Amino acid sequence: MNMGVARQTAFLALAAHLAQQGYTFVCPTPESQARVVQQRSGEHCTTLADFFGWSLPADEKTLITLLPLALLDQLRVASIVTAERDGLSKANFRLSNFYLPHIGDSETVRRNSLYYIHSAFPTKDDDAVFFGPDTYFFLDFLDRASSHLSRKTPTTVVDLCCGSGAGAIHVSHAYPGSTVLGLDLNPRALGLGRINAVLAECHVDFVESNLYSAISSRTDIDLIMSNPPYIASSADGDIPVYAAGGAQQGLALPLRIVEEGVKLLAKNGLLMMYTGVPISYRRPGHDPFLERLEALQDMELLEYRIIHPDMWAEEVGKGAYAEVGRIQVVGAVLRKRG
Repeated sequence: MNMGVARQTAFLALAAHLAQQGYTFVCPTPESQARVVQQRSGEHCTTLADFFGWSLPADEKTLITLLPLALLDQLRVASIVTAERDGLSKANFRLSNFYLPHIGDSETVRRNSLYYIHSAFPTKDDDAVFFGPDTYFFLDFLDRASSHLSRKTPTTVVDLCCGSGAGAIHVSHAYPGSTVLGLDLNPRALGLGRINAVLAECHVDFVESNLYSAISSRTDIDLIMSNPPYIASSADGDIPVYAAGGAQQGLALPLRIVEEGVKLLAKNGLLMMYTGVPISYRRPGHDPFLERLEALQDMELLEYRIIHPDMWAEEVGKGAYAEVGRIQVVGAVLRKRG
């Protein structure tokens, strides 16, 4: 059995065990997780959420009380759990609730039982696989924005800068008859995306691609969606690749995705963009992203929603954000003009 198959098999077994144990972990912001980890510095884990959520180390005695021995062996063979110094072990991945838990109908119950695999904390590496509050907001935005789709099932859906596939997996469930493509530069994220899709029992084609390069000849794309990196690139390089949105205070990449995407969409195709927008404290009523979208000639702006008025507060007032009062997160839905 090769490592890829071993890892997928082990993750499936782990997810089943966590579900049996009623495991819940809603992934917080990196800042919130850092505070918890710092507060618990020196502690070893005592629960499954400590180990696979908070990324705390565990001793052998605790591990064999939390995990069946056969499963623990699987996780070690697949390098999901590895030995550290002093006889402690660590989880190299976190498992979080894919959706925010709710009380509701049968579809809500199904969503509550889904887990999502992403990188262990801290996510410092350039190829780290991120998941957190931004992803939860993005999925909720896609739910709301789907009202703009016609009753016809989209032929092809593209999740650009898909990471490990949250948006693509969500839409694949909503439109099982569509071809769903997840595009990203990060091979590590794409590999986890394939496993996440298996966990969610849906099909997504994950493709390594620099933005649209892998699909530049397609003519059947009815929907493009994206939750791209949008934090302004840092001169000292301390922003991981998965978060860096480039110039224009992080707007360069989201704007490029919109402007290039319109050329690939089929007639009346939709583009759904979730991104952060820096709002200057000198012009608190001016939205530079909205201004650019309204000037597009080939796209009709159907919806523009402020999803969170003040995200990433820790970035405000520094570097490229020296004159920014807040970073608001928005969801935009655009239709290609016929």
